[in-house]
Amino acid sequence: METILEIKNLSKAFHHVQALKNVNLSFKKGEIHGIIGANGSGKSTLMNILFGNDIIKDTGGYEGAIFYKGKKVNIKNSNEAIKMGIGMIHQEFALIPSMSIAENIKICRENTYKATDRLLSKSYSFIDHKNNEKDAKEILKRLGINVDTNIKIMNLSTNIKQFVEIAREMDKKDLEVLVLDEPTAVLNEKDGQKLMEILKEISKNGTTILFISHRLEEIKNLCDRVSILRDGEVVATYLKEHISIHELARDMIGYEVKKTCAKKRKLKKEAILSFKDFSVKMHGEEIKQINLNVYKGEILGVTSLSGHGKLALGYGIMGRYPVTGDITYKRYGLNVMEVKKNIVNGLYVLPDDRKNLGLLMEHSVEENIIFTGNQVKNMFSKNNLYKALGFMNHMETKEHTEKYIKEFDIKCSSKNQWVRELSGGNQQKVCIARALTIHPEVLFIAEPTRGIDIAAKEKILSMLLQINRTKDTTMVIASSELEELKRICDRIAVLCEGKLFEILPADASDMAFALALSGEGGTLDEKL
Repeated sequence: METILEIKNLSKAFHHVQALKNVNLSFKKGEIHGIIGANGSGKSTLMNILFGNDIIKDTGGYEGAIFYKGKKVNIKNSNEAIKMGIGMIHQEFALIPSMSIAENIKICRENTYKATDRLLSKSYSFIDHKNNEKDAKEILKRLGINVDTNIKIMNLSTNIKQFVEIAREMDKKDLEVLVLDEPTAVLNEKDGQKLMEILKEISKNGTTILFISHRLEEIKNLCDRVSILRDGEVVATYLKEHISIHELARDMIGYEVKKTCAKKRKLKKEAILSFKDFSVKMHGEEIKQINLNVYKGEILGVTSLSGHGKLALGYGIMGRYPVTGDITYKRYGLNVMEVKKNIVNGLYVLPDDRKNLGLLMEHSVEENIIFTGNQVKNMFSKNNLYKALGFMNHMETKEHTEKYIKEFDIKCSSKNQWVRELSGGNQQKVCIARALTIHPEVLFIAEPTRGIDIAAKEKILSMLLQINRTKDTTMVIASSELEELKRICDRIAVLCEGKLFEILPADASDMAFALALSGEGGTLDEKL
């Protein structure tokens, strides 16, 4: 196969931290090439260079050379990359929230009316919204998604946004290289498999796919070749027939990773949080009249297939979407619109959309970690007078931030580095550090290990388990990663079509979970 894209001696540094060091890679036409590595290994930086992301230019550019179709190129911006035939599905969505699904999918490639094309030229022609919606619907149908394409992006669940991103790239007729950065991180196994089949189909038609994922099983099953980055360098490349999950994990981290696993225990059935006929009107992730008790001190997992409601519980509690029904917290009725009061009273929600809801992208690591604690609880003010004046104890914030940087192994040049310059996995660690700063009594966490490497996953799962055990923090973890939930949760609530289908012990069989996820056997209410 001919080489379509080649990288020679590519190097890039951020604030004297070397992100890439003399990287040499080549990608063949029509192949699926996996790129893996731990958080901070340089994967996102490599993809940002290939797609002309502004952050590369704004931080001094890069060294080395890129050859596309045999010619040396300097991709100055994303628009130039798109014109060359390079598309990218970002780990953090590149969608316009105020526009509809159809508008996002067809952006810059809108259908227009032929009559106004002739009169006004294509650039000034009237948009044919009906055909745009038809095209968008057909592409989403190929992905197994049936949704109203007039819905605005801001009203969608994270998993549906991911499919919209994928659909937008699939709509491009001149696509030659498609870069996917953790495309299955928000998808469950079934939806992930569906995407794998579509990517295989795209590659057969001649499109080269660069596939970044922390799910090593996907890499093994999907990719023709895989290259491993560690600390900014390519440490190995394997052909499909030589790919071993064990070796990939070892090459990524440099050592064996021990899996976190909670010991089985018995809990008192003392409800700290109760939902009665609770519904959340969240497009693509709606839940309907759930009745559920969360026990004090437990780790409760919540899972479902994509679009069946696992994320809506947390978003409903934080007042993000309209809710009906009742919530009782520590024997008192809870008003989801009183967000600050709920946080002060010990209830905190960590959303899965870290870029838009979980982080201040243009602020430092330190500012992000201390933000909620300082704004809501005045945790870092020197004394009562300083609280009134809004002054902080900078020595205390420094010590607190550096403690979490060390404990979470957040790869950054210092506590002052901007969060937008960090890798996706390190941004996630900052999110969790912010949540834990306020010492919540009940912590809702959506997709805590999304986009995080295998070592960082186990570190975070271990820390969540330790905090639960030592501080008696009640946790509700909504996740697509059933295997992880089974390892650390006491119980797991399974939702199907927005309803609470069954609550299973963490050690229930895989078959029991598979049946519950697919809605086999009647709802929980029917069983009762």
